[in-house]
Amino acid sequence: MKLKFHNLLSFCFLFFVSLNTVKADNPSVIHTWKMVEIVLEAKEEYKYYYTDVTCWVDLQGPDFLKRIYGFWDGGNNYIVRVVATKPGRWLWTSGSNQPDDERLNDRSEKFNVISWTEEEKNQNPNRQGFIRETPNGHALPYTDGYVRRGRLILILMNRMPARFNT
Repeated sequence: MKLKFHNLLSFCFLFFVSLNTVKADNPSVIHTWKMVEIVLEAKEEYKYYYTDVTCWVDLQGPDFLKRIYGFWDGGNNYIVRVVATKPGRWLWTSGSNQPDDERLNDRSEKFNVISWTEEEKNQNPNRQGFIRETPNGHALPYTDGYVRRGRLILILMNRMPARFNT
């Protein structure tokens, strides 16, 4: 039962975040909890793009400093997806295990992050942060404390066809 619930949470998170995605072409100002895709295009040719290259960005923001790893997206493209969790000034700097590839390393961009208004949050509750499970498993609070009751989701999940119950 617990595994089913975590699978559901993962699916819901990915589905709703995909509805809230922005490309990093010019994200000088974005909102909190809005996913940004950073596209890194390798300059060099690699025999095995998937295994030869590990790329990342070091993401810095208010009370935040983490390395976020990317993935190969076909061709010479690598994508790193990041989310700013608080309003303020943010910076990402790229790096990889291929120090001679200048397009994968030492790229950086600064961007400003602003909060959603209460009206915007009411239009889309996913603008309130990541969903977490309460210790008793009966509610799904967002990062900002907004609680969405999860019992109905569990009941519906148990009634889905077997192919969805992994």
